[in-house]
Amino acid sequence: MQRDAFPRAGVDEVAVAACAVVAACALVARPASAGEGLPQFADEAVARGVSYVVTQGAFGGLEQYGCGVLLADLDGDGDDDIVLSGASDSRLGLFANNGLGHFIDRTLGSGLPSLNKPSGLVAGDYDGDGDLDILLTRWIAPAALFRNEGGLAFTNQTAAAGLGGMSGAGAGASFGDFDADGDLDLAVAMRTGTLGNQMRNRFYRNRGDGIFEEIAAQLGVDDAFASFQCLLQDLDRDGDCDLYVSNDKGNASVGPRNRLFRNTLGAFVEDCGSGACIAIDSMGVATGDLDANGLIDIFCTNVGTGHALLLADASGQYIRSEQAAGVAGATTGWGAMIFDADNDADEDLFACSMIGAPDYLWLGGEGHPMPERSAKCGLGDGDDSYALAAGDIDNDGDLDILMQSRLRNARLFVNEVPAGQRGVRLRVVGAGMNRHAIGALVEVEPALGASPTLREVVAGSAYKSMSSLVVHAGVGTLAQAARVTVRWPRVGAVREERVLTGVPTSFVVPVFPPSRLGDAAGDGRVDPVDRAACEACVAQGAFRAECAAFDFDGDCAVGAADLAQLERRLRDLDQSGRVDAADLARLLLAWGSPALDLSGDGTVDGTDVGVLLAGWDG
Repeated sequence: MQRDAFPRAGVDEVAVAACAVVAACALVARPASAGEGLPQFADEAVARGVSYVVTQGAFGGLEQYGCGVLLADLDGDGDDDIVLSGASDSRLGLFANNGLGHFIDRTLGSGLPSLNKPSGLVAGDYDGDGDLDILLTRWIAPAALFRNEGGLAFTNQTAAAGLGGMSGAGAGASFGDFDADGDLDLAVAMRTGTLGNQMRNRFYRNRGDGIFEEIAAQLGVDDAFASFQCLLQDLDRDGDCDLYVSNDKGNASVGPRNRLFRNTLGAFVEDCGSGACIAIDSMGVATGDLDANGLIDIFCTNVGTGHALLLADASGQYIRSEQAAGVAGATTGWGAMIFDADNDADEDLFACSMIGAPDYLWLGGEGHPMPERSAKCGLGDGDDSYALAAGDIDNDGDLDILMQSRLRNARLFVNEVPAGQRGVRLRVVGAGMNRHAIGALVEVEPALGASPTLREVVAGSAYKSMSSLVVHAGVGTLAQAARVTVRWPRVGAVREERVLTGVPTSFVVPVFPPSRLGDAAGDGRVDPVDRAACEACVAQGAFRAECAAFDFDGDCAVGAADLAQLERRLRDLDQSGRVDAADLARLLLAWGSPALDLSGDGTVDGTDVGVLLAGWDG
C-alpha cells in the first residue's frame, strides 16, 4: 500500500547525470517549423530508454487488431510509467520513469509475465489500497488481472478477484464507479463472433472487497456485437458514469451499431434516440469538447469511408458533423484522442491509421473545418499504428504521445509546444476506495469569464489503451488558470465539489476533496504531523504540491486562515462540524493511548484535553 504520492523532489544523481549524457547525444532535433506556431513532436523512445518492438496485432486473420499501451503512475512517485504489449516473445514491457522523462526497463522481476495474444491494457485501483492495478485482455485467451503490491511488483489475482473465465476476443476495457458505492467497477469489450468465439461484452460489479461479480446480462449491456472499446465516462455530467460501446461491422438495417447507455441510479438505459448509436465500422472512440460549447462530443474511427464526429447539443442530441468539421479522413483508423496538443486552450484531435496511410492531427482554434497539420507537427507517418495514449512524460507542461506501431519500436512522441504556451496539470485526489478519483469532472477557466475547458479523470481510453490520470488543460500564455472547478463522482447521495483560484502552471497541483483537506497522509484523520506540515507551508510562503492538502480556501496559497481551519478539523474528532461533548467523549476513551493525540507528545492526557477545549463550541 502507498501513501498519496507527490512529485519527487529529486532522483538519484548518477541516474540524472547518465540521462543528461544520453539526452545530449541522442535526442531528436526539432524541425524549423516550430517557428510557425505549431507543436512539434519527435520520436524519442530509444533515446529515452524505451526499447520494445511490437510484432503482434496485425489486421485480421488470427491476429488481434493492435496491442494496447498504458501510461500511468504505477509506483506512486508522481510521474507516469509505461506498459507495452505485443512483442514477439509475448513479454509485457514495464518501463519506470525516473522523473525526468527517461525510462528504465523494470520488466524483469515485476511479476508481469509473457502472455500470448495480448490485446487491451487498463489500470485501476480495484482493491482500494492506493496502488494502480493492471488488467490485460487477450485475444480468445484468458484475461489477466495483476495486483500492484508496490515497488513495481505485481501478482496475478485473476481468479481470486472473480475474473476467471473471461476468454473471449478481449479488446478495450474501462474502470468506473457505475453504482456510486465508492469502488471501481469494470466494463470489458469483446469482439463477439471473432473466429467463432461467442463471448459477449462483460460488466463486473466490484463488491467492495476486491472481488468482482459479472452482471452484464442483468444490466442489459451484454452486447453480442463485434465490440472494440468500452468507455465508462460521465457523458451527461450528472455525477455517475455512463457507458459507450464502439462496435465494428455496424449495419443500420440489421442491428449492429454503437451503443450509448445512460446511467440512472446504477441502471443502464440505452439512448439511441440521442443520435449516438451510429452504425459504422467503429474501432477507437475519443471524447472531448471539440466545438467549445460546454458539452462532451464523441469521435469514432472508421474505415476509409470516413470517421464519425458526434457533436453534442444542449438538448442531449448528437449531430453527425465530421464533414463540416473536416475530420472524416479517408483511411482506416484505430486509436484516437481529443486533447490540447499546443496548450492554446482549445481541443485538438489526433487519429492514428493503418499501414500505408498517414495519421491525422486536426488543430482547433481556427473554426471548422479544422486544419490537418500532422506532417508539419512531426506526426504524419505511414506506419501500421493502432493504440495510443497521452501524458506529460517529461514534466514540461505539455502532452506527449505513446503509440504502438507494428513491426517497429514503440513510439514515444515528445512534444514541444510553441514558446510561452503553458498548461495546467492537476492530480485529482480521491477518497475511500477510489483514491485516484476516477470519474471526477474538471472545468478549467484560463481567465475569468472565458469558456471553460472540460476534462474528466478516465481509466480506459482511445483504443485498447489508457492515458495518464493527470488532468491537463492548456491556458495559452497565462502563468496560471483563473479558476478550476472539480466535481468528484457521486458516492451515495454525496457529491463533493471544490473551486480553486489562481492555479499555477509550474507544477502538477494535487486537488483534494473537501473531506480530505488537512489529512495529507490519507490515514483518516488530521493529526499533529499534519499540523506541523501545515505550519511549515505557512512559514515558507510559496505554494507547492506538498502544501495542497492544507489549502482550505482554494486560493493556491497556505496562510494563517488555512492553519486555523486545520486546527479546527484536528479537534473535531467526529467530523460533525462542531467541537463539542461528543469529541471530548471520544478523546477521553483514548486516554493514555496515542490514537487521538492532539498535542504531538505521543499520548492522550490532560494536555490534549486543553487543546480540544481551546476550540470548544459548547
